[in-house]
Amino acid sequence: MVDDASPPGAADGDGSGLPGTLDELVACLADGWRDGYKPLKTLEDLRDRLRNTRFHLAVLGQFKRGKSTFLNALLGAAFLPAAVVPSTAIPTFIAWGPVPRIRVSHLGGSPPEDFVPTDPGSVRTLLHAFVTEEGNPANRRGVARVELFLPADILRDDVILIDTPGIGSTLQHNTDAAIEVLPECDAALFVVSADPPITEAEIAYLATIRPHIVRLFFVLNKIDYLSQTERAQVEDFLRLALRRAGTNDQQPAIFQLSARQALAARISGDDAALATSGLTLIETQVLHYLAGEKISSLHDSVRAKAHDLAGQAICDLGLKLRALELPLDDLERRSRSFEEALKGIEAERQIARDLLAGDKRRAVEMLEIQAEGLRHEARAHLGAVAQQAIAEGGDSLDWDPVSRAVGRAVPLFFDEKLRCMAADFRRFVEQVVAPHHARADALVASVRRNAADLFDIPLRTALASDAFRLRQEPFWVTRKLSNTLMPSAADLMTRFRSPTARQERLRQQFDEQIRTLVQRNVENLRWTTLLSLDETFRRLSTQLDQRLADTLAVTRGVIATALEQRRSRAERTGAELERLRSVLDRLAGLEASLNGTAMV
Repeated sequence: MVDDASPPGAADGDGSGLPGTLDELVACLADGWRDGYKPLKTLEDLRDRLRNTRFHLAVLGQFKRGKSTFLNALLGAAFLPAAVVPSTAIPTFIAWGPVPRIRVSHLGGSPPEDFVPTDPGSVRTLLHAFVTEEGNPANRRGVARVELFLPADILRDDVILIDTPGIGSTLQHNTDAAIEVLPECDAALFVVSADPPITEAEIAYLATIRPHIVRLFFVLNKIDYLSQTERAQVEDFLRLALRRAGTNDQQPAIFQLSARQALAARISGDDAALATSGLTLIETQVLHYLAGEKISSLHDSVRAKAHDLAGQAICDLGLKLRALELPLDDLERRSRSFEEALKGIEAERQIARDLLAGDKRRAVEMLEIQAEGLRHEARAHLGAVAQQAIAEGGDSLDWDPVSRAVGRAVPLFFDEKLRCMAADFRRFVEQVVAPHHARADALVASVRRNAADLFDIPLRTALASDAFRLRQEPFWVTRKLSNTLMPSAADLMTRFRSPTARQERLRQQFDEQIRTLVQRNVENLRWTTLLSLDETFRRLSTQLDQRLADTLAVTRGVIATALEQRRSRAERTGAELERLRSVLDRLAGLEASLNGTAMV
């Protein structure tokens, strides 16, 4: 999401620090390669990424935990609708804007609608019509996304807050909508409250979202209803429950809050009451810290890449200068030698492609072995769940309780297997691709080394790498069990048999259904992992080929341009050399500054 207005104070054009250095580097490369240069486009993309950085922070939790009130307190007024029934049905993305504005995007690709409300009440009324279950039941309006722009202080540092639908209500599509937004989040605040501190639905939801959220914080809301002793007891209970649930945090960060008191304090401007409510601590220790942490990490990453690009440009420009300085016959001889050396490099590239294809086949074979093992494990696990539910039902032939038990067990079982399989394949693929990156580095270095040796210039090396990760999450089929249970002749006969015989008949029926259920869910997981593997190896192959092709294109282009200039414009070569030497000096200074201490 990119708004057309940027918050004041954004470090994107003051001419100092990293943004200013990138501007100078872009101008420098443009001067050095007036006919187009691919690293220049890469550098421009890096500069744009730095300018347009956003920090996405979602507020998650079960319905009626006070998420919207909490967000309203952060925003300084009651902009978001809140009600005694499940309210938020569509996620709302809240970003900085100079004036209040709402943009509603629709499914199907129709143009977005823009609204300019005049006060918090009109903002709330408009949002109610699009994002609440009451105003837009089951999303009958076909809303794809709602964006709210406000001049709120909390949003000035490129923080985007996301108000998500509450989970755990009777409305499954609300829970689905809350889960779908997770890939857009950098971190999340999970809101619970003291009544009770955490439910089974919330524990299950945490298991679903944990793989998606790198940084997760907990907000214990409604503490104004508790004494100091009770607050400590509830927090201890919550911490213990989270640890037992396996949230991967030995010491989960928990902040106590009264969102109701925080909103009142924010509206009245009472800073002391705001601190007492707990909101000040959340803002200082979570929001500002995380936004700053992300921006700092982004600066470090961009600086490192820009430094490498500057080094590459210095190498390429040095080749350009050297080619222009050589006598024409010497330049032509060295050009022919370079082309001859490239024949061996092309043969090595074909070998690298064959090795990569072989490693991909090995990864797919490993996936098939894991999938078959998972089928056996899932059938045993879900079969045990069904058997226990059948036993608890006594001598009744009731399908629904067993179906519900199996339906609940499916996502819990397969989410855990998803995490394990993704971790296994991440380790496997990282080990497999490392030699290919090294091989690509060697090929690129070979091109540069040949050019450096032939043209007597310093040698520079390059970079690159990307890791395996599941690019999409599989969905889990939980209710594909037949639930009509029109009794067959065999079923009618079992009604006259013993309870043990009836249970055995039900168990046989579920065995067949579970076999189908397991097959579909394992296939979903296998197919998702296979797609990720395909994408990883395809991306790797493309990257490796592209790096070599780019290096060859630049090197050949420099030599060809120098040859053309020497043959047709020899009288202008001296002035061109002076200009390029000046550009090279500027590049060296910029490279040195990018290699220095952090600039913000």
